[in-house]
This record gives sequence, structure tokens and C-alpha cells, in this order.
Amino acid sequence: MKKTFAPILAAVVLCSTLVLAQEKEAPKVAVVPFAALSGDVPQRAGTKAAGMLSNELKNADGFALIGDATKASAPHEDPYKDALEQARAAVEEAQDLRAKRKFRAAEEALHKALAAYEKGAPGLTDVGEYQDAWVLLSAIQYLTGRDEDGARSLDTALALAPNRELPLAKTSALFTRVVNDARAALMKGNKGTLLVESSPMGAAVTVDGVALGSTPLQVNDVPPGVHVWRVQLPSGEAIGGVARIEAKKTVKVLGQATGQDPESKMLATLSQNRLDQGVIDAAKQYAQAAQADLLIFGALSREGKNLALDSFVLETKSGALKRLPRSTFDTELLSAGMEFYNLVGSLAKEGLKVGTDTRVPGPVSNEFKGGGVKIAEVRYGQLPKAAESADLLGVDTAAGDKGGTAQKEERKPLTPKKRTPLKRAN
Repeated sequence: MKKTFAPILAAVVLCSTLVLAQEKEAPKVAVVPFAALSGDVPQRAGTKAAGMLSNELKNADGFALIGDATKASAPHEDPYKDALEQARAAVEEAQDLRAKRKFRAAEEALHKALAAYEKGAPGLTDVGEYQDAWVLLSAIQYLTGRDEDGARSLDTALALAPNRELPLAKTSALFTRVVNDARAALMKGNKGTLLVESSPMGAAVTVDGVALGSTPLQVNDVPPGVHVWRVQLPSGEAIGGVARIEAKKTVKVLGQATGQDPESKMLATLSQNRLDQGVIDAAKQYAQAAQADLLIFGALSREGKNLALDSFVLETKSGALKRLPRSTFDTELLSAGMEFYNLVGSLAKEGLKVGTDTRVPGPVSNEFKGGGVKIAEVRYGQLPKAAESADLLGVDTAAGDKGGTAQKEERKPLTPKKRTPLKRAN
């Protein structure tokens, strides 16, 4: 019996192997988190939408999903933590040296601290500690008979938070009078202007720890001196630094993504509604690293009350780039699941025929009109009027202010639709 069945079993195994070998291997697909063309696209919408599309690809027959788009853009560690820790350590060292009357060494430590604060400025949540470092430098300079240097350092300190009480000023009646006189002169003197822009636009802006609105934003009546600015990009990345303002002059700063990895390079360019060779090169690098045959990427923009997705698929081996059909869904992505289900169904049945050939350079979205955006204006240290500030900060004001929560537009329950497994055409 064993001899009778052995040849038959071997034949079955051989036939099965030949059949499997003849079947075309499922293409490996990766999805990059979608960029945001403007700041009115909800934060993390790009990552969530890419994750939903990845899930449809994962459940469809004929595709092998590579990676997880929901994890690709996970928040990184605070890039400014080390610089701020160095700054605080240097301030403590300066305080110790000052107590020992080693003023020159204390001043050197403070200069190191201030340089570290500038490096870590976007991560600074309390501008008061940066201001106190400048005040301590001023006090040491006054103590060593360098009054002009002390006055300049004090003016710089006061510009950061003009109305804040300085702890060090309370230790000396003489220094208190010097601080009061310097503050009065600063408030009466000429001011400057800070223009904050970002790519993409609509990023939340804070100056010296005060939330002022969204980019592009012009901040008027800024006291001359150094000021800490920060923008929160739709991706969640915080960008900023220290701007030096002069009286009667305008200083412009720009916040944009700084990452140099392929994904960051793609998102930075796509968010400017640009599809160029740099994006394609980065996409190829991303796909090769992931060992993906197909790479899907794109960008989200506002379309009335909804979101629109302009997406592309790159075939790694041939370099062919196809624009996929445009998808539209609500901002909470409640209807996005069916959109992606249909899109994956089309890809499964028609392959790259579902898309249209695309050449670069060109726009990501032919529909998005990002130009001509009006620059909002605010005064330094003051939020805009309630109605205006809510709009600048991206807050829905349709419901008034009861409980600080806006009422949402009523939606009819979505009708459940039967979803059948998607199969790729032979």
C-alpha cells in the first residue's frame, strides 16, 4: 500500500508546485501617509487616511501589504530636549559661579546657556526661563561695571515678556529701579514686525509662548529684541527658533519640515502642491527600502466641508507613475472607508489601468487653489478678537461658546453596505 500511494502523492505535490509557480506573485504594496496641502486639514488625517487605505489593501486578494502607514509617521522623540537640558545645566552652573563671585566664568556659562536655548527654542514651553537667563547675564554685567552691556542684556530680556515680574529684580532695590526704567522705555519706544509663514499654510503660531493665530500671520508692535517663535505643522512637527526684531523693521520667518528621510522629503514637497522629480526619487528610495513593487502616496486638501484626496501609484520597477481617481469624503473620514474600498476594488480588477499617466513636474492637485491667501494681523502678546481668533486657530464657531464645544452638523447614519472580498483579475 505504501508503494502504491507514494508515486501518486509525489505527483500531486509536483502538480501543486507547478500550479503555484505558474500563478503570478501578488504585488507588494506600500502606502505613504498623505501630506496636507493646507493647515485646515485636520492633524493626523493624512496618517489615518493612509492607514484606512492600507487596511483595504491588506484585506483584498491579490495584494501583499508592506509596512503600516499608521506607524510610519509616529511621533518622534523631542528633538529639542537635549539642547534645553544643556541650557538649564549651564544656567545652574552660572548661578553657582556667581555665588562664588567668579563672574567671568559665570558669564561664559550663560553665553553657552543662551546658545543652547536658541537651539532648543521650538521645544521651550516656558519663555520665562530663557528670560531669566538674560536677566542673570545683565545682573553680572552690571556687577562688573559694564553698564552698557548690562542695559542691552536687560532690554533683550524684557522684550521676551515685558509684563512678567523678574524674580532676580526682587533681590535688589537698585536693580528693581533699573528694571522698571528699562521696561518703561521699552514700552514707549518704536516697535518692529514679525511675519510668520509656513509650508503648508495654516499652522498654529505662538510667539514668546502666546498663541496668536495661524500662518500666514503678521505680528505687529513687537518690542525690539529676541523673540521665540514656533509653528505647529499639520504633521505635528514643531518648527521654530529665535527671531531678532529691530524697531521699524519687519522680520520674516518660515516654518517647514526638516526631515531628510525619503518620507519627510516627499511630504515637504507634496504639501506645497508640487509633484517633481525630487518626490519621485524619494518615492523610489522609500519603495526600494520597503521592497515594495507599488507605492501609493498623495495629499489631502479641503473641498468645501469635505476632504479631497489626490493620490498616485508608482510602479517601482518601470518607474511608471499613475494618477488615481480623486476621492472625496467627510473630515472625520466616516465615509472614507467605502471610498478606499472602491479604489482598491478598481486596482484589483484593472491594475494600473485604473490610473492616468502623469508627468512631472506638475501640481499634486489641479483643483487646489492655495494662492492669494490673506495675511492675518495681530498685536504682539494679544489674541485676536474672539470671532477672529477662533477662525485663525481653526476652531469651529458655528455653535457659539457653550461649554467651549462647537455643535457638529447633524449627519444621517451611514447605511451599512455589504462588502465582499476583492479579488485581483487574472
